[in-house]
Amino acid sequence: MQRVLEKMAKQLNEYDEASLMQFWQQYASLVHNFEPTRRWEEAAVILCLIQAVRWKNQLFNYLLAASANPTDKTLLPPLPDAFTPRRPQGKDTAGAEERAMAKATVLRFPEKSRNSAAPATGPDAEGRKDE
Repeated sequence: MQRVLEKMAKQLNEYDEASLMQFWQQYASLVHNFEPTRRWEEAAVILCLIQAVRWKNQLFNYLLAASANPTDKTLLPPLPDAFTPRRPQGKDTAGAEERAMAKATVLRFPEKSRNSAAPATGPDAEGRKDE
């Protein structure tokens, strides 16, 4: 399994972010419109892979800039959100985390009604775990 993941990472790393980002909207739309199919699952994974390359590049740029000139913090690109240090909750910082979260872009998915949820059947249902 580890070899497969490493191979996938090497292949994905060969593509530049700009080439991958041209597909972001297409896969974000597919993921937004949920359907219980293998096609939707693959679109979700593809969207995550595109996001992973983008996040990796942001982290790389930040760390490269930090190592080149660690004393001048004004020249650093923004640190990816996943690495922003959390501030302790207190009177002075109570709203800081909420404000930081407000900057994020969240894909909204429609709620699934209980009556319309049919169990997955057919070839797309292979390997699924029932919840």
